[in-house]
Amino acid sequence: MIGFIAKHPKVFYEGVKGFMHQALTPRIFALLNEYTLKSKIATLLPWKKTGNVVAGFPVEFLLSLDIFPLWPEVFAIYAGAAGVTQPLIEHAESIGYSRDLCSYMKTSIGAYEKKYPCDFGGPPKGDIYLSTNMICDTHVKWIENEARRLAAPYFGLDVPSYVSGSDEARLERYIDYVVAQFYDLIKFLEEQTGKSFSEEKFMKTVNKSQEACLLYHEIYNYRKRLPAPQYFEFQRLFMLPIGVMWNLDSAIKYYRKYLAKIKKRYDHAPPEELTGREKFRVMWEGITIWYKVDMYYDLAEKGAKVVYESYTESVAFRKKRTSTFPETLRQMAKELILTPYTFNLENRISFFEQKIDEYDIDGLILHANLSCRPSSTGLLDLKDAIQKNRGIPILILNADMDDPRSYAEGPTQTRLDSFVEMMEENQQSKK
Repeated sequence: MIGFIAKHPKVFYEGVKGFMHQALTPRIFALLNEYTLKSKIATLLPWKKTGNVVAGFPVEFLLSLDIFPLWPEVFAIYAGAAGVTQPLIEHAESIGYSRDLCSYMKTSIGAYEKKYPCDFGGPPKGDIYLSTNMICDTHVKWIENEARRLAAPYFGLDVPSYVSGSDEARLERYIDYVVAQFYDLIKFLEEQTGKSFSEEKFMKTVNKSQEACLLYHEIYNYRKRLPAPQYFEFQRLFMLPIGVMWNLDSAIKYYRKYLAKIKKRYDHAPPEELTGREKFRVMWEGITIWYKVDMYYDLAEKGAKVVYESYTESVAFRKKRTSTFPETLRQMAKELILTPYTFNLENRISFFEQKIDEYDIDGLILHANLSCRPSSTGLLDLKDAIQKNRGIPILILNADMDDPRSYAEGPTQTRLDSFVEMMEENQQSKK
């Protein structure tokens, strides 16, 4: 890090300033710092195996064999939150990667090539590389290509899409298919580590991940309350301990303490201590805009608070406790196939309408993410259906999760102002 600071003092200064502008609490900051430090240490220890993974990959298999998970996406998120991604993305494009490709991927590749530390987007080289197409196909090609380029072993987990028209029989076949790959994954990891897989240790790991996820979901449900205990600018960082899943004991301890705090506020405080409903309760669809937290602050100043996002709910995959190894494998496979973030359009519409009712939503922002085409597919159809069935204002916002070149300040602010005005008018007409 000292060498990086000496070589890039301006990047370091701007990055620290940008990251500290995020809605960080001291505990979240400490947890993220701890993960970053342990990521660096793990790659230096000759006896410690590391694995580079992507969102959606069942990390419990790695943890049960003492493989430390490295997340290139998370390091790209760090760079995005710090506001230092553009030169990294442009460097990746200069060596042949298209403008249309994922900005997480290009941030990661650019940072690796420029030898940035993981605090600023540079992923350490892993011993093995693992990906899944559960969320997007780019994950597969990104990690597969990195493994090939760095001459590292690679494993790809193929998760079928539960498309419109699928039924329970097809779902069971899909689960069988994914479970069979879990056994292939176990064999692969045993070969790479020289260790024998222990079902007992795996179950202990899964039990912890289930507990952490259930705590997270219990906290999440309090966002239905009026007012919500936290908003998107904080929730997108609050999800990282369970999303990264590198230290489940720390995640459980943190979420338990936070849940106790929430319960004290909402379940035991006198009603007059709760300030009441937000002026506008907003739902966000899609990945957050990491480099532009000011946008969420500005919305909040206008009375529009983002209280629900399928993006942050989906990150905690484990939603049901299991007791046996075969049951656990099937449940994990089902959770990979049926995550809200990858629903087909038909299920997406009904799911969104359910959440609009549960969270008392006044308006919906759909992020048409130029870096994530799968999550942006069908947004016009989604918008038309929800406006017809629920009659709330909906804004399709064109931007990018990690590439600031795709964010236009003036036009975006104008559209957000119009969106808030539409929610105001909609409320008045209902009154």
